[in-house]
Amino acid sequence: MTGVDLQDKLEVGEIAPRGPHRGKPVPYGTAQLEVPEEIPYGERLLWIIEMLKKHLDTFYSLGAETTRIYAGYFYKDQCNFEFTKLELLGLTKLNIDFAISCYDISDDEEEIH
Repeated sequence: MTGVDLQDKLEVGEIAPRGPHRGKPVPYGTAQLEVPEEIPYGERLLWIIEMLKKHLDTFYSLGAETTRIYAGYFYKDQCNFEFTKLELLGLTKLNIDFAISCYDISDDEEEIH
């Protein structure tokens, strides 16, 4: 109905391949909207916001109940990120949860004592 390609879709009762319900039927449906690789990193959050702005009501009409943006930030040595005014305004208008995880991918270095 939206033309949006969702990944990692699971319907209620399907066996989860990973996560807390791995190997068991999931008690909820789930799907992910992933940013296409050709979208530059600095534009990815706005891309998601725009896609959800266009299609969130349709997702809800099709049975979605909980929607959240989950962002994973991968960093070396130090993690800094910021949001533009447009990103903050867009997130606020969507009225959904926004979760962030940071992953340190620094090379293993000996601790200096």
